[in-house]
Amino acid sequence: LIVAVSETYDVIVTIPANEKAFEFLVTSEDRTKSASIFLGSGDKIKAKAMPKLKYFEGMKMMNGMMKMNGDLDDMGMSMSLNQMDMNTVMYPEITGEISEKSNTEKDIESMKGHDMKEMKMDESQYNSNEMSDIVTLNYSLLKSPSKTTLPSAPYKELNFELSGNMNRYVWSMNNKVVSESDKILIKKGENVRMIIHNGSMMRHPMHLHGHDFRVLNGQGDYSPMKNIIDIMPMETDTLEFAATESGDWFFHCHILYHMMVGMGKVFSYENSPVNPEIPNPKLAQRKLFADDRQLHIMAENATETNGNDGEVMLSNTRWSIGTEWRLGYHDYHGYETETHIGRYIGKMQWLMPFIGFDWRYRKFGMDEQEKNLFGQTNTKDKRAVLSVGVNYTLPMLITAQAEIFTDGNVRFQLERKDIPISKRLRMSWMINTDKEYMAGFKYIVSRNLGISTHYDSDMGFGAGITLGY
Repeated sequence: LIVAVSETYDVIVTIPANEKAFEFLVTSEDRTKSASIFLGSGDKIKAKAMPKLKYFEGMKMMNGMMKMNGDLDDMGMSMSLNQMDMNTVMYPEITGEISEKSNTEKDIESMKGHDMKEMKMDESQYNSNEMSDIVTLNYSLLKSPSKTTLPSAPYKELNFELSGNMNRYVWSMNNKVVSESDKILIKKGENVRMIIHNGSMMRHPMHLHGHDFRVLNGQGDYSPMKNIIDIMPMETDTLEFAATESGDWFFHCHILYHMMVGMGKVFSYENSPVNPEIPNPKLAQRKLFADDRQLHIMAENATETNGNDGEVMLSNTRWSIGTEWRLGYHDYHGYETETHIGRYIGKMQWLMPFIGFDWRYRKFGMDEQEKNLFGQTNTKDKRAVLSVGVNYTLPMLITAQAEIFTDGNVRFQLERKDIPISKRLRMSWMINTDKEYMAGFKYIVSRNLGISTHYDSDMGFGAGITLGY
């Protein structure tokens, strides 16, 4: 069976005339589902099933290559270009059974101490199929039928890092979204070389409008021409193109919801004539910038036997405005709401300074007061205070919060929401220095509905339903 894919992505299949039916098998990336069709007639020849996904081994390897600040840990190698097919890291099962050390780990160790900068620009691509039990399709297999060398001209070299946050699901280039970035000026007649490192934990198919670029993949003068390249996590690729056009051209991730939140840049030719199709360039720019500045809403509300609690949050790439509440059915359960307005800082967005407002009412006995772990008195009979504080995301996605209020009280809190216990079961917990604590579970019935239960130090035990948006 011969299967080829043309440039227009039509599948061309040639079936030998020997009365056999060959299975054409498509498997999802997580290996949980598959679909197939038999092509031909006669005896059925089944395709070999993909090996079971070794998800945690792959994630362990990926995490070992990333520092806490999101930078690549090159493990002693002076990496300048991509010398490894990251399929072997993300999917270690393709290299066979994992023993004490996987083939990929051994291969990484063998490259330590070698200066990859000494390798030629177009010879640094690593061929995983030499060490794999199955063939993986990668860009090193592509070769142009004719020479693709660029015309003799000066080179403009640009470096990009694809950055993002998996927890908040925001994406950028060089830690800037489109609306925060200036246009990249290029000159007509020069050659442009882009060295792109994917520092995120997701793959990004990067697309350049108006141009085809060479992918330097070890094929020398016959490097393939493309206008989209799928860049794997922790991978670095080098692309180059001849600047032969004029005007402005968009370069962005082709996963559209990555593009919409800001993963893109605009290439602009110097001294370009006015584009008659854009009569109002400033209005066009505002519309482009509006995408990643748009606020997105999230809301959740739980109605249970001990009260009603929930939260509403508006956020975009940088800013977050959130309100949460806990409303009991009786005065001794209490009523409270907290509002925080904060801005995320840094490439990984672990840190968010904020200002806040805290209002609460809970009827204790006559003049009854509480003390926090710092010995500060804290009455909840009636409280309305402003605050400043900071959130920091710890390992395991635990949120640490430090906050000081206008009455002089200080509070430190640890919280983790949405802990996956199973496919549909989630757990949450919280504890702070005001001697408040909470633990709860939610079973996901549908996208917007869950069955929930929790215990709260103020409101006690309750069970009910949770609505989410």
